[in-house]
Amino acid sequence: MKRLHSIALIAAAIPLLSATALAQNAPPPDDADVEIPAEPAPPPPVSPRPAPPSSAAPEARPAPPAQAAPPAQAAPPTQAAPLPPSAPPTQAAQAAPAAKTEVEVLREELRATQRRLEALETRAVETPRTTAQAAQVPGKATQVPGKAEEPVVRPFLERLLVPGAFRLSAYVQAQYESHQDSEDQVLQGGALLNQDRFLVRRGRLRLDAAWQYTELGLELDGSTTRGPIFGVRRAEASLLLREEGWDGKPRLRGVRGEAVPRAMLTFGLSEIPFGFELVDSARERVFMERSTASLAFFPGEPDVGVRLAGGLGFFRYALAVLNGEPVDDRPSSPARDPNGAKDLVARLGADARATEALRVSGGVSALHGTGFHAGQDATKGAVQWRDLNENSAVDPGEVTALPGSAATPSQNFTRWAVGLDAQIRLRTPIGEAMLYGEAGIAQNLDRGLFVADPIASGVEVRHFFYYGAFVQEITRFGLAGFRVDHYNPNADFLDPRGGKLVPTAQGITTLSPVAGLVLPGRARLLFQYDAILDALTRDARGVPADLKNDRWTLRLQVEL
Repeated sequence: MKRLHSIALIAAAIPLLSATALAQNAPPPDDADVEIPAEPAPPPPVSPRPAPPSSAAPEARPAPPAQAAPPAQAAPPTQAAPLPPSAPPTQAAQAAPAAKTEVEVLREELRATQRRLEALETRAVETPRTTAQAAQVPGKATQVPGKAEEPVVRPFLERLLVPGAFRLSAYVQAQYESHQDSEDQVLQGGALLNQDRFLVRRGRLRLDAAWQYTELGLELDGSTTRGPIFGVRRAEASLLLREEGWDGKPRLRGVRGEAVPRAMLTFGLSEIPFGFELVDSARERVFMERSTASLAFFPGEPDVGVRLAGGLGFFRYALAVLNGEPVDDRPSSPARDPNGAKDLVARLGADARATEALRVSGGVSALHGTGFHAGQDATKGAVQWRDLNENSAVDPGEVTALPGSAATPSQNFTRWAVGLDAQIRLRTPIGEAMLYGEAGIAQNLDRGLFVADPIASGVEVRHFFYYGAFVQEITRFGLAGFRVDHYNPNADFLDPRGGKLVPTAQGITTLSPVAGLVLPGRARLLFQYDAILDALTRDARGVPADLKNDRWTLRLQVEL
């Protein structure tokens, strides 16, 4: 009888023990703690089967109907559960389905536990992968679920070889311009005088690449201003020390951005760090061209050399050693530096936010360089005939001998400039307003308008210049502005009048209102009128007078 009860208990406990063993042997994931009961739940009570009749027992008598046994309670693991009294076969058969139902419930719980373990294992595999991807961005903090955010600190070589980031940008400025002094004529030598035309002022494509300690910039430019041309406008190779928390993206170029590296050493074809307007990007500039003085001093914006620039807090600095021959698209511009002396350009300034809506910046710039006066070739003796009486015949006294001349050597001369610039930006309810200007003096620096050559003229030429501009955004979709600039190419100019030399101002003043429509980040349609006040012509009395040379320009700029 006891043996039969033991066999029944073992048969009911085998499925439970196997299920518990499977749950305990399942490996938990590395990053999660899973608790599994150390002891299985006690098996449900099993009704004992009736004892078989014994041969030694007396003859069985009809017994009264047996009552159902009360449910057995779970016993401690160290003690055997007491055997309940015998029950009829019909009640044992009814208890078996109940035991199977309890086993099925435990199996369902085991399946749910296995599904939870699989989900935890999947998350344990994906979490290190996400952490590794976030760690590829230098300076970016990595956050693991369930843990506090901590900065990623990697070895120097790993930060040095981190993958770089690239940005491709482009813009096209197509326009129509009309000049008051345009003529359908040709100058002596074949130069055209017509200036009423359509043209592509700039079509530029730029590639920027950035790594932790290096940057690369390459910009190509196409234009039809002086005929179809296409060439390199920027070619920069830089080493730099960045601020903490670099986002892994190429920084925005130009002086309008606030973030600058602590130190940046650049070799190649790059901008000249003099003042504000010269280094301001033509893509961001609202007015069609730079001021008159800037165009005269620097016919082209970039030059070849080396530049050290950066900032600490609000302080800004830039120091450059350049060839001294700005690269532009004029046919007469030199293809290479004509002398061994280099130009030294420096700018010291500040850039800070007084409030969240007000930003103030400015600086002092200086330039010291060496100009070049080309010598002349040697000439041979020659004979010259002048038809004085215009009879188309050689008469006595009309033939003259011209002696030859020796070659003259080339000479260098000194040039310099000093400038002061300031900018104020204010965020208003209708958009950002910007007031900025620049002023300064220079000597022998005009290389584009009235070329200064003290070797040829015999006197030093001094220049004076200033400009002021205001631009107001009208919501995000419009803008308006006004600029006044003045340039005196020769502050010591003397005009001969009646046999006397009279001091005369040669200043050129330009008033430029501008207005336009803006599609943020995509396009701008601008109209600008330039009223030019100068003394470049003479009236009937021979007195300098204003030349009628006003112009207007309609430009469409689309950018990528």
